[in-house]
Order: sequence, then C-alpha cells, then structure tokens
Amino acid sequence: MKPREKNAGRIQGSAVRRFARVSAMAWGMPMRLAAARFRGLFASSRRRQAILDECHERNAARVLETMGQMKGALMKLAQMVSYVSSDVPETYRTQLAALQASAPPMEFDVIAVELERELGGRLDALFADIDPKPIAAASIGQVHRATLPTGDRVAVKVQYPGVEAAIRADLKNAGWLYSMLGAIYPALDTGPVVEELRERIFEELDYAHEARSQQAFADLYEDHPWVHVPRVHERYCTPLVLTSELVQGHDFAWLTEQSDEIRQRASEALYRFVFGSMLHHRAFNGDPHPGNYLFDDEGRVTFLDFGCVKYFEPETTKGIRRLHCSYLDGDRPAMRRAVEDLGFLTAETDISTELYREYMGYFYQPFAEDRVWEFTSDYTVRATAHVLNRGDPKFGEVPRKSNMPREFVFLNRLQWGLWPVLASIGARADWHRIHQEYVRDAPPATEMGRDFAAHRSAWRRARGIPAEAELWLARDGVRWKRRAA
Repeated sequence: MKPREKNAGRIQGSAVRRFARVSAMAWGMPMRLAAARFRGLFASSRRRQAILDECHERNAARVLETMGQMKGALMKLAQMVSYVSSDVPETYRTQLAALQASAPPMEFDVIAVELERELGGRLDALFADIDPKPIAAASIGQVHRATLPTGDRVAVKVQYPGVEAAIRADLKNAGWLYSMLGAIYPALDTGPVVEELRERIFEELDYAHEARSQQAFADLYEDHPWVHVPRVHERYCTPLVLTSELVQGHDFAWLTEQSDEIRQRASEALYRFVFGSMLHHRAFNGDPHPGNYLFDDEGRVTFLDFGCVKYFEPETTKGIRRLHCSYLDGDRPAMRRAVEDLGFLTAETDISTELYREYMGYFYQPFAEDRVWEFTSDYTVRATAHVLNRGDPKFGEVPRKSNMPREFVFLNRLQWGLWPVLASIGARADWHRIHQEYVRDAPPATEMGRDFAAHRSAWRRARGIPAEAELWLARDGVRWKRRAA
C-alpha cells in the first residue's frame, strides 16, 4: 500500500471544530437522558430501568467513539476518568476502560508517511519488516511491531500527525473539557485534573525527550530481577518517533485475574519502582495508569511510557524525605518547618499544624503505621475527594489557604493514578516498613526489598561507583558524585 500524502488522515486540530464536537457530545448526553426518562414515565419499573440502561449504554458508546477519534487531550482525560475512581458509573467505566490499553488506531498509510519523513528513508529500507496493525494506540500516538535490518525486534511509537494542534485546541477550550467530564462524573472537581494536564501534556509530545528519559531508567534498572524498562534504539528516534526494544508480556487485565501471590509481587514492584525512583533517584514517572505496564508470569513488571517524567532538584527530594519522617515521627514542629520549606505553607498562614497534619494523614495512611495495609477502592475515592474538597467544613480551609508548589503538582497522580492501580489488584503489605527504606535508608523489609538492594549494590560495583556515592537520574542520564566528607 502506498502511503497517502500531505494531510490525509490528520487529526482535526481546528479549535472551532473540536469545540463544536465536544459541546455537541456534552449537551447531547443529558438531553438524551431526559428523553429516556420521559419515555419511561408510563412504563413499568422494569421497562423504565431498561430504557435508562439503554440510554446510558448509548451515551457511553458515543463518549468512547468521540474521545477515541479525537485523541489528544480529550482522550487523555477520558483515560484518566476510567480509573480515577470507582464512583464513575459502571456503564461509562466499562466503555472508557477500553481506552487504557488501546484506542481506535489511525490508518497505517498515514503512519507510514510520518515514519519516512521523520527517519529519512523508505520504509522498506528502514525496517526489515513492520506490522501495519498496531499493537497499541493511545492519546498521542500508536505503536507498531517491527524488525530492524540488524534483526532486532522493536516497538515503534509514532505520533499522530496533527496531534499537537489538536491538543492546543483542546486546552484552549478547557472550560468545555470541564463540562464534558462533569457530564459523566458529576462528583469530580475537574479543575485540578485539567490544570495538571495543561501543565504537563506538552512534555509528552516530544518523543526525543521521552527517549532520553526511558533510556536513563533502562540504564538504572538494567538486569533488575523485578523491574524492566525497554532499551531505546537512538538511531530510530526523533521528536515524533520513538523506537525501543519489543517486550512480550501480559496486560493489566491479565494481572487482575491471577493468584494473590503474583498480584502482591507485582504491586510491591510497582510501589518500589515509584518511591525508589522518586526518593532515591530524584525522578518520578508521572503517568501511572494500567495501560503502561506489562507483566510476566511471576509478576515482574515492564514499564512502557516515559513521556511524562519529573526530575527533582536535590533539595526537593531531601525536603520530601524530611516531611515524611517528621510526620511518621509525630514531630509537629519539624513537620511545620518541612511544609514551609517546601512551599505548601508560609509562616503567616493561619492553618494550625495539627489541622494540616490531620489533613495530610489521608495521603500518608497506607504507610503511617507498622502493620499490613490493603489498598481499596473505597480508600482511593475518599482520599482523592478529601484532597480536592475545598468545601469540607473541617478541612476545606487547608486547600483554600495552602499553596501547591509547582514541583508537587505532578505528585497528585499518586492519588489519581498509582493508588487506584494498587487498589484494583488488592495490593497488601506492611507499606510502613517498605517506606522506611526510601525515607530513612532502612534495611530491606521484605525478600523483594533484598533483591532491590542487591541489584543496587551489583549495579554500582559493575560501574565502579562507590556504595556511599550519591546517585540520581537527570534529563541526560544517570549521574553520580561522591558525598561531601
């Protein structure tokens, strides 16, 4: 098949047209629901419920179709809504969950044009073979299996043509994004979700940046017993194309059906990867949703998406550790100092330290006490609602009067992303003891913790890096230096 030229198949980026399509969907949903309720006025209770169920199914299908076809920021929001809370009506959750792992793909002849333009050659010269059927399609690009001339099997991620213009149009119409989300999830304060997206999504458009981040994580976790990050083929990467090692594995839906033993291994590996990367290595991979993981038969995790990575300054990471330790120790004055140093409060803010500590307790609950604790959907719903609820009679003044430092906007995805992921597989452990490893450098608390520690030691020895040296991830790779005497 000959690739189509010019603008064929490009995502519609016109702000006016995308505005019209979103508003038509958002306004049409309640109108159809009202009509369904009118039809059911004189029907039996069973028939009335059947009419409403049918309306919800059709509305959900329209949301799935519209979000999948428009891609960009709109589809990213739809993906987040599908797992952010169990309060989302089941009908919509079922439909939107399809967007986590695979969205409606773009035709391959359009993708082929982009590949040849970006990589500077004919497709048959660039690859020994490439499968025109994508293995994944997401909000910004889709992924194809391919074989390089060297024989290496790779995954080639190609950004949709026109997606940057589409995202700019979506974010320009952010008010209508709030309306769309509110139509299917009335309980959600959509503002923080959209603002988080507005701040970070443009980073995800630069695949060259993502390739550097992915390779840095791949280097750090090379030959790790529980974590795998696919290596990048730099020659086949550009700002719009990312080519990396092809990994076979099971998806998240498979994991949810596995034995408790396998699920607990995977959940501990997920937890350790996130907090280890953040608190030991100053980097947070900020898109923790189910479509970004693959699992082997033992529960080992492959991490697939590094388009949204936050790199912390050393003082920020040290400040986070001080905050966690002071909270866990019950040291109110030290906690207040840490909160002010990080920029959440000022010395003049008229919020009591005790109230702030109680407010933050919802976030710290999984690791606050030395006991086995299980993540549940009920907890993730309450924690997320608590953090965002400015109208709460007791705690509402905290989010109203406290600041959200720019460095920490990203970390809201722990509530919106990682916690629901762990809840959906019933993650259960003594997270308190595991957490001590990352905030106090405590000895390993579990067998997997010993595996992580052994890997760190072997990794340093193989590269001649002293055990006491400071090691971190930066935008240009893994870095280290000797600690000051």
